[in-house]
Amino acid sequence: MKKRLFAFFVALFIMFIPCIVMAQQVSIAYVDIGRVIMESDKGKQAKKTMDEEITKIRKELSSKQEELQKLKDSIDKQGAALKPEAREEKQKLYNKKLKDYQNLENEYQGDMQQKIAEFEQNLVKDIMEVIKKIGEKEKYTIILQRHPAIILYATPGIDITDKVIEAYNKQAKETTKK
Repeated sequence: MKKRLFAFFVALFIMFIPCIVMAQQVSIAYVDIGRVIMESDKGKQAKKTMDEEITKIRKELSSKQEELQKLKDSIDKQGAALKPEAREEKQKLYNKKLKDYQNLENEYQGDMQQKIAEFEQNLVKDIMEVIKKIGEKEKYTIILQRHPAIILYATPGIDITDKVIEAYNKQAKETTKK
């Protein structure tokens, strides 16, 4: 009888374990990291810096392209009047400048992609630290990244993106003061 009673209480306890575990508060939130990057002060500054560099590069490439066009127009206009050797020499010069322009364009494009990746990597690293601090402070069980493939539906009440932007901006201001 005592064994049956003991077995009954053990079985009852085992049945209630999931209820006890589920009684713990589960707190879930999500963050739109892309929005944090675009709307945070550091993100805006990084975008401004990138835009300025891109504008500078475009101006330089545009002037080189104009130079190429002038050389090509010169070859086309003087083509019949030039001796074959002189025309061939100008054509070689044009081809060399065109190749240099294309190499420069590819180099700039690679550099910009690398700089953008570095900026994003640094921003995301800092943002992840802010998210972790918020998660610990507000005792979230899990914080997810807002992405259509991951979160199909979520109520706006669990979106902490604005909190993250605010905390990230505050951290950035404190860092620049030091």
